[in-house]
Amino acid sequence: MRFRGRGRDSAPAMATTGLSATPSGGRGPRPGKRTRLLSVFVVFGALAAFTRPGRSMSRGLARRLDARVEGFAEPESAAYARLFAPFLGRLYRRVAEDVAVELTSRGHSRKATIVDLGCGTGELVLAISRRLLDARIVGLDRSPSMLLWAHRHSTTDGRLRFMTGDAAVMPFADGTVDLVVSTLSLHHWEEPADVFAEIARVLQPGGVALIYDPKLVTFTDSEMAEIARNAGLEPADISRESVRGGLLSRLFVRFRLEGLPEE
Repeated sequence: MRFRGRGRDSAPAMATTGLSATPSGGRGPRPGKRTRLLSVFVVFGALAAFTRPGRSMSRGLARRLDARVEGFAEPESAAYARLFAPFLGRLYRRVAEDVAVELTSRGHSRKATIVDLGCGTGELVLAISRRLLDARIVGLDRSPSMLLWAHRHSTTDGRLRFMTGDAAVMPFADGTVDLVVSTLSLHHWEEPADVFAEIARVLQPGGVALIYDPKLVTFTDSEMAEIARNAGLEPADISRESVRGGLLSRLFVRFRLEGLPEE
């Protein structure tokens, strides 16, 4: 590693006394900008990880950042599609594999109906379609500009399609969806209880929802229990799980909601 400063030949001569030299005031060297910046990130990360106000602030910051990056204007969506979506490719492949395993284990892998909430540019929809060749997959997102990119993956037979819509008011009949999936979206939901209630409504008995979110900004167990109660569910209905895979996947947590049995 190379540090900025005088070269070895240009360093002033200094007597060797066995002690480190300090300026005449007796103080050591002042920390540089990188050190101070690193300290800020460490403190912020600790607050975000271990305090409820810090996590809430992190979610707010993430929403503002994502609103700028994912955006509701085409230039920002272009940046997301070209920079962030390829970077997240490994996560999408991991999630797509999880989706295929879940549906196969439940005997729902053939002609399954899958909904991706907050689908963005549609990369996860495409990854799932490569593993479940006859599944019907709908991507739902509130950003028309993001969907301009997602529509590249639409198929003429309707197997892959994308819609502008709100996760809290999904355009699907009760009990008609085999699996709901979402990545990097939960911390954006203004009323997460409304979305979970809507997920429970559209899932058929034996269906499942897999909701992935970054550990740093997602909800704590106590917050999720409150969300479940506000959604008309029991806290135990929404379980928290680790995500298998590489380093990127391990930065995420998964929430599982099983389709409710018929009354």
